[in-house]
Amino acid sequence: MRRTHPRAIGEIMEDMVARTGLRPELQRHTAESAWPLVAGQHIAAFTRCVVLRGRTLHVYLNSAALKEELGYSRDTLRERINEIVGEDLVDNVAIH
Repeated sequence: MRRTHPRAIGEIMEDMVARTGLRPELQRHTAESAWPLVAGQHIAAFTRCVVLRGRTLHVYLNSAALKEELGYSRDTLRERINEIVGEDLVDNVAIH
């Protein structure tokens, strides 16, 4: 099949992700890797693990004081992660 017009690489990648069913895994990875951007490098330094299970982002921290402080800003963290991902992927942020 010959194409008569060139396609942008972004369009090609978007088609490939849609056809192969990789979109959920790509979104999960994007949400997990967005944590240092959302929380900042200082807080990310105290983070042991970030995992998206279902629609809840689980964040495991080493500092009890930091857990308490981040508990007050869960809604803001959720909104910023969803902004980076580009859709409402995360409904809740659980701080452990």
